[in-house]
Amino acid sequence: MPSEDEATTAALLASVREPERFGAVFDAHHGAIRGYLRHRLGNVDLAEDLAAETFARAFAARARFRDGGGGVRPWLFTIATNLLRDEARRRASGRLLLTRLRRAQPTMLELPEDGDPELRVALRSLRREELDTLLLHVWGELSYAEIATATATRIGTVRSRLHRARAHMSAALKDPTTPPSTRRSHTERTST
Repeated sequence: MPSEDEATTAALLASVREPERFGAVFDAHHGAIRGYLRHRLGNVDLAEDLAAETFARAFAARARFRDGGGGVRPWLFTIATNLLRDEARRRASGRLLLTRLRRAQPTMLELPEDGDPELRVALRSLRREELDTLLLHVWGELSYAEIATATATRIGTVRSRLHRARAHMSAALKDPTTPPSTRRSHTERTST
């Protein structure tokens, strides 16, 4: 009786002519690939995405598969590991870009001169980290996870920065004549 990997190797080879046979490869190895990626990344959603991409690439390359004696399993883990390397390079380039933007002359990140002048003043009064996070979310339309990747921070940090930026912007736009650092809430004003 053939081993599980021999059976999935046969299914992979047969899937070149009968694509539906690739399902056996997925069923046999998806859990292991996903688990490996989850442990390496520490991020369940990203691990799911990369596991799906692993099998998509394997399916696309199935006609080029050559069994060097190890079967399908090592081949799938090679694809998954290459995707991890790609992800690491993508993250590193995102951090490098952000570092370059932070070191750039202030004019590189200047806000457009058109539009609401009160809004520009309020945005300029934000701390750099909060401004970057807010603009990535609003103008870049990035998710919290994407912002965390782009800024090399945790999602919790992204949430905190967005919360502070929104509170600051709300206060600044309610009373634009008062500098944000000197504003106090109504409760603070009445208790002193």
